[in-house]
Amino acid sequence: MIFPRRFWLKHLLASSVFTLTGISLFGQDRFDANSAGRNADQHLTNLEDQLKNGLRAVTPEQIQYVRTVAALVEQGHLPRAMINLIYTWALEKNPRVPFPYFQFALRALAKRRGISVP
Repeated sequence: MIFPRRFWLKHLLASSVFTLTGISLFGQDRFDANSAGRNADQHLTNLEDQLKNGLRAVTPEQIQYVRTVAALVEQGHLPRAMINLIYTWALEKNPRVPFPYFQFALRALAKRRGISVP
């Protein structure tokens, strides 16, 4: 029996998620709380830099918008997870010019949550 590509991708993704979270499918637990805390700090990037470079913000208005969004995240008004989700969606939607998609989606989702975003 030949399995479709979707079947293999789903199982490969599931096994990689379990491995990344420290749960092995083969009975070995690889999670170490001390090393996980140290390694997490090494891979985090500044949100402002991530958005500016990833969304290809070049005009002064776009850069100011990115700074405003980063400030709202630091103040706790916007969740970082939501920003990362919108960022990924905008890059998938148009990899060459993702900024307008990011801006539109952020305004729409923030409006649903009752948050004022410029």
